Amino acid sequence: MDAIHGAFEALHDYLERENYEGWEYDDLLASPLINGMTRWGLYPRIAAVQIAKRFPFNLRRVLGVPKLPSTKAWGFVVKGYLYHYMATGYEGNLETVRRGLEWLMDERSPGYDGYCWGNDFDFASRLGFFPKTLPTVVWTSHIQAAFDLAWKVLGDPRYLEVVTSVADFVASDLRHIAEDEDGYCIEYAPGIGGIVHNSNLLGVVSLLRACQHTQNSAHLDIARQALNWSVHKMNADGSWYYGVPEMQHWIDNYHTGYNLDCLVEARELMGEDWVSQDTIDRTYSFWRRHFFGSDGSPNFYHNRRYPHDIQATAQAIESLSKYSVYEAEALDWAAQVCEWALAHMQKENGSFRYRIYRYRTNNLETIHWGQATMLSSMGHLLYYAALKNGTAARPLIRATVPTSTD
Repeated sequence: MDAIHGAFEALHDYLERENYEGWEYDDLLASPLINGMTRWGLYPRIAAVQIAKRFPFNLRRVLGVPKLPSTKAWGFVVKGYLYHYMATGYEGNLETVRRGLEWLMDERSPGYDGYCWGNDFDFASRLGFFPKTLPTVVWTSHIQAAFDLAWKVLGDPRYLEVVTSVADFVASDLRHIAEDEDGYCIEYAPGIGGIVHNSNLLGVVSLLRACQHTQNSAHLDIARQALNWSVHKMNADGSWYYGVPEMQHWIDNYHTGYNLDCLVEARELMGEDWVSQDTIDRTYSFWRRHFFGSDGSPNFYHNRRYPHDIQATAQAIESLSKYSVYEAEALDWAAQVCEWALAHMQKENGSFRYRIYRYRTNNLETIHWGQATMLSSMGHLLYYAALKNGTAARPLIRATVPTSTD
């Protein structure tokens, strides 16, 4: 683990130099020029985002895209530092954790029933146009997880207030869509449907985390309906399409990791009658068999080797580390994936490059997509390795919620 400790420190130094700000692969609409040229149509906006994603050179400085702080990044940074602290007992980054959480509380998206967060720039995809600060259930759930961990580790009651408030956003500001005999799906963002499994399941665990404390039966019922809806649509081989519409029938690494994490967390919180062990086993088995090369390289898609993507890499390390409490070999595999990433994706300045394609490399240093997620993943790996070795400074945190909606 010495190399991983060193990589964590090098990435920390990079983030400090950059003041925790940076570009993203999908941020070209933050350019005043590009935003002005595309403002009258969804498809020109999508095209601009995709060009920025695929262009072999970084256009952002020329086009005036600023390096920005990121709500998404701060959620992962907080988790990375807290898991590092739980592994080592090192308190030097806790002030940064508190500063980041204060900033996140200030930067909540306005006008909604509970705490929630969105992008720091306009964004467009096949789901629709997301103006700056429009909250999504995905990033809100990830950030809530950081507050939940911070409350358990640091004990500030304001962090718990954020955790419970997020459930009000999920329950009140997001519609229930695609309803059928199995339940319904929680929409991706207010007014933007998105019949998507990972976002739906992240909404489920957001409600369940809050219900540890509120015992809100209405929120538990929403969570159960939404969980049932997704579980009944898992493919027979244990794979998960990104979404229900045929145009979203791809299977990728990091969204499968999100789904696995959510299923495990929901089972930990609610028990076997909510999520069967078979559902988790089939998800893990498909993911483990189809997304990794023999050298530890994580593949973005289940059926082809390239590209190697830094977010998929980070999520693989994080999900494998957490799953190691159920399957010991998962920790060894997490370490091998991390070692592959240090050899192939970490740059001399401590940051991580965005993507490796078959014939070229994109060296963009993405603040959330690469740096924050890798800090979080290495923090997780260091913690679960210390836990296995009996050297963790803090024990594994578990929590339970009511097992019925009565």
